[in-house]
Amino acid sequence: MQKNYNTLFPGLPDHSRVWIYISNREFTPSEVETVTSTIHQFVRSWKAHQKSLTAAGTLLLNRCVVLAVNEDDEQITGCSIDGSVKLIKEMEQHYNVDFFNRLNMLISCNGDTKMVSYHDLKNHREDYIYNPNIETLKEIRENWLIPIKDSPFV
Repeated sequence: MQKNYNTLFPGLPDHSRVWIYISNREFTPSEVETVTSTIHQFVRSWKAHQKSLTAAGTLLLNRCVVLAVNEDDEQITGCSIDGSVKLIKEMEQHYNVDFFNRLNMLISCNGDTKMVSYHDLKNHREDYIYNPNIETLKEIRENWLIPIKDSPFV
């Protein structure tokens, strides 16, 4: 069932750190274009201690902002992470979405993605969840979509 994300950010190594922010709704086609552009502009200018980060970002499934950093070149700092959170909060305001409700779980049900409450996952044991606990690019490339019944969430 795993969708193929193994080519996501091909210029970054598997051990790159990843942050995923899942919106409570899908973006419209016109929003997707501007959100994607905003993400690309941000990662091109993302810095730590005035040094550029080797980073990439994109919007997946029309609702998941994914940011990745290769720390081999430059370690990310708290201020750098704060900058990315600021970007996400600005997008929340601008598009009237919620990226920070951790009870919202994105699942794949019969090939369709939908948002369900964490408390309702037990009713979807045969479906798949986009694992919100991903920390590395390797994990998202190989194991982002996992069976709910095998996840730590039920």
